[in-house]
Amino acid sequence: MKERLPERLLQRHIPTLLSNWRANGNISPLSRKELFSVSSALLQLQRGLTGDRSLAGKGYMDSVPLLGSYLLYYWPVSYMQISTASLSALKKLSSIASKRKVRILDVGSGPGPASAALCDVLSTVGAGEISIVLADSSKKALSLAQRIFKSDFPSAGVTASVCDFEKGMAESVDADIIIMSHVLNELWNGKEDAVSRRSDFLMRLCRNLSDGGILFLCEPAMLKTSRSLIEVRNRLAENGFTVVSPCTRTSACPALLQESLTCHAEVPWKPCEPVASIARGAGLDRISVKMSYFIMERKTSADEAERKNLRVVSDPMLNKSGRIRYVLCDGKERFTLSAKKDDAHAEETGFFSLGRYDALTLHNPEIRGGDGNKSFGIAPGTSLEVEPFSC
Repeated sequence: MKERLPERLLQRHIPTLLSNWRANGNISPLSRKELFSVSSALLQLQRGLTGDRSLAGKGYMDSVPLLGSYLLYYWPVSYMQISTASLSALKKLSSIASKRKVRILDVGSGPGPASAALCDVLSTVGAGEISIVLADSSKKALSLAQRIFKSDFPSAGVTASVCDFEKGMAESVDADIIIMSHVLNELWNGKEDAVSRRSDFLMRLCRNLSDGGILFLCEPAMLKTSRSLIEVRNRLAENGFTVVSPCTRTSACPALLQESLTCHAEVPWKPCEPVASIARGAGLDRISVKMSYFIMERKTSADEAERKNLRVVSDPMLNKSGRIRYVLCDGKERFTLSAKKDDAHAEETGFFSLGRYDALTLHNPEIRGGDGNKSFGIAPGTSLEVEPFSC
């Protein structure tokens, strides 16, 4: 598997994570005893966040074992998610990076994987001075984040702020990028009006977002959390926000039209150590990076008309008649595109190599659907223009 940019960027942080986890500067591979300890804590954390969700919003980062397992497992995973998603909005990030100083507000930062990923991606497009405000409810997580940034981003200006977000931010912070990674779903968890409260919170937060700045939201790729994020996205779109990525348009998301549908990105990933060993120790299947995310700005995006007009929102599926099909989204509705599994022309167009969240323009397809069931096929004259989601 070809190593991608996010994987290369992550590698330099692994020694820092190990050193801070041990708190003694030792960056050697985990011993069997250490691996058992971290994997056991990770399993507890994973069940509490994605299983019964008993830990969601419950201050789990104040637990030394849970914070430690987060640092060695979920920190790299979150870093991969944010850096991968960032590449889909590289043009926008390049514009922000051209400022004399880029200001990042990381809401619910934990030990800082999201803002670390942003700093690395911004650096690849020429960003100079970067300042970061890390805001979280856990003093332990913030302290850990500050040590990581002192080591790996010594020139960045870092400020930490302890906050209870459900009571509001302690102070207004001017920012070019406001990011919330795996936090929004934990706020007002279980409340009937959670979506409304989260949307209002974000709109208040964005009063201090600079012109041309972005709001970057990332959540777990689970049905409930993804759909809740889509609802928030729709509320923001109704209030003057435009989706920069991944949507091709800012219309109401069609995934909410059926209760079983959602939308998330996914790219293959062969985890580095110690992530791979910790996952095996906890019995977790970690072969990809997946997440639901939206990058938004507070005005009409000038480049929306220039984008590819479709997004792949499924994995390839083989039906009983021997056709491979994908579900595509044009920002207003979803429909399928299919081809016979041994179609040579489909192979030539790159159809069988499509991946989830690839952007594409479709030319001269075969019309196959009827009676409200919109679908298309690859015909001899069909061509595709594909923009891969992540390189």
